[in-house]
Amino acid sequence: MQSKRTIQFLFSVWRGAKQALPIILGILPTGMAYGILAQQTGLSFWLTLGMSLFVFAGASQFMAVSMMYNAVGGGAIIGATFMVNFRYVLMSAAIAPYLNNWRIWQRALFGGMLTDETFILHSLNFRSGVIDFISSIALNSSLYFAWAASNIVGYKLGAMIANPEAWGLDFALPAMFVGLLMTACKDKTGAVAAIVGGVVSVCLHFLDAGNWAVFFAALAGATAGICFNTKEGDTQ
Repeated sequence: MQSKRTIQFLFSVWRGAKQALPIILGILPTGMAYGILAQQTGLSFWLTLGMSLFVFAGASQFMAVSMMYNAVGGGAIIGATFMVNFRYVLMSAAIAPYLNNWRIWQRALFGGMLTDETFILHSLNFRSGVIDFISSIALNSSLYFAWAASNIVGYKLGAMIANPEAWGLDFALPAMFVGLLMTACKDKTGAVAAIVGGVVSVCLHFLDAGNWAVFFAALAGATAGICFNTKEGDTQ
């Protein structure tokens, strides 16, 4: 009986880690780029690593380091990162109904390591009926530790790489998101949300909305997806 539980546990861990592998290959260069940027900005090693362990939000970390470099006040940095990360409230609300049978500490641990990439994979898993805590945490944890490890490598190499863009590190994250987006657009609802969010994001970019573009584009895409899904349900 004990051996059966151990096998089930290991299988769940393997299933989550296997799903994380393609994403890890995409975030490693980006994590190294963050480590390089932090090192060249003058952040200490422990502050750089601590931000990854306690914030764990790539876009916000890049933005915060850039604001630190430009001597922006702490209040402005906290406010800006809060707005950029507010999209996780929408993501959490979208998948919360699937987690009603989980304990509070399980949901808290899961939510603390939720990212844009894992949100897409979890959404697909949960909609297909795979709602397993162990495999979900294994997926999140794999990205969490891979991100921290890539930051360390990037920080150590920071003094050796003068131009990260010459290595193509700036292209890795957008390319990974394109792949995840195509996976999430298998149904009409996902396609509508992606198109609306993309159009709003581009428009706000040309209007120089800055970091607000991320928040409003995510809100518009999620709203469009919900409205379309509701309309489709009413017509069936």
